[in-house]
Amino acid sequence: MNDDSNIIATRLQFIPRDKAGMRLWLKLSSMVQLIETRIRKHLTDQYETTLPRFEVLSALERVPEGLTMVELSRWLMVTKGNITGIAERLSEDNLIERNPTPSDLRTFCLTLTPKGHKLITKMLESYEKLLEDMFEGITIEETDNLSGLLSRLKDNVDNLEQ
Repeated sequence: MNDDSNIIATRLQFIPRDKAGMRLWLKLSSMVQLIETRIRKHLTDQYETTLPRFEVLSALERVPEGLTMVELSRWLMVTKGNITGIAERLSEDNLIERNPTPSDLRTFCLTLTPKGHKLITKMLESYEKLLEDMFEGITIEETDNLSGLLSRLKDNVDNLEQ
């Protein structure tokens, strides 16, 4: 067990067993942090880039016709302000193009350049391999079960907002 896993186990000791929701939330949020930390390290070590830059390039790779800043911020579930600086730097690095939309010249549509497409294709291959390694030994059935449970949890959270 590594230090991060030990920290999670130690933190769980302080939450009573009958507080199942709280224990599960701690475990879920801790796992997201652990996985995200590994992904960030991988992107830095292999590509000298950040997770937000990767996420922008990845979103644009999935939508070849491009996305406006508003669409991209919704896609990534962040504010438009978070995207603006990243988009400017990606444009300066010739990885994306920012073109005014015909319907509103104040709105920009972001698309990948050939250089950006080549880079994100390479990055996605290693990212997918990293995820495969992280989830090694987890069966398709287990993945389906966890996905179903997370869908139920999402429904519960959505119902709280109504």
